[in-house]
Amino acid sequence: MTSSGSDAKATLMAAARERLQAETAPAVVCSELAARTPCWWDAVLAVGQAMGIPESELLRRLQGRPEQVQSEFRPGEEEHYGDLMAVLGVFDIPRQLDERESVIAENLRTAMRAMGGVASGHGLGLSRRLVTGELASLFRSLARSGPRADHRRPAEFWGALVAAGELLDPADGDERGTVAQALDACRLHLANCQLSR
Repeated sequence: MTSSGSDAKATLMAAARERLQAETAPAVVCSELAARTPCWWDAVLAVGQAMGIPESELLRRLQGRPEQVQSEFRPGEEEHYGDLMAVLGVFDIPRQLDERESVIAENLRTAMRAMGGVASGHGLGLSRRLVTGELASLFRSLARSGPRADHRRPAEFWGALVAAGELLDPADGDERGTVAQALDACRLHLANCQLSR
C-alpha cells in the first residue's frame, strides 16, 4: 500500500474540510475519501487533520498499524473501514474539562479501575466517553454495569461512583433525572458493601 502523492493528499484534505463543514459525519467522509485512494490511511489522515488531530495522535489511536487495519478490508468495503475508524475513536475530539469535571472524571477512572475488568468493546466505549467528556453518560453506564461479581473491591467502585454522581448536575445532560436515580442506587450499593464488612 503506497501513500498518495502530495497533490493527491492536498485534494483529499480539501475534500475532507468541505464535507466536514457540511456537517457530514467523519466516518462517512473517511469512507468517501477511501474510495478515492489506494491508501486508505490517507483518507484517515485527511479527515483527522481537517478536524485538528495530529498524525501522531491518529497513529497512536490505531496503535501505529494503519496498513494492518486496511489489510483486513477489500475494495468496496470503504464504508466498513470508515465505520471501524469511528468505533475505534480515531476521530474523537478530546473535550477540555473544567476543574469540577476533572474531579468527576478522576472518580470515574477510579471506578473503572475498581470494576475488575470489562469486555474489550464495553471498555472501549467507556474510555471514549471519558475522552469526549460524556461524564453523565459514563456515570450512568458504570452504575448499570456494576463491578464484576467476583471482584473483591466493590466498595471502592461504588464509593468512586457516589463521589462522581454527587458532583454531576442537570447541566451535564441529565434532563430526565437519570443521574439522580443512578446516584441513589449507587449509594444503596455502597451502604450494602459497608454493612457486609
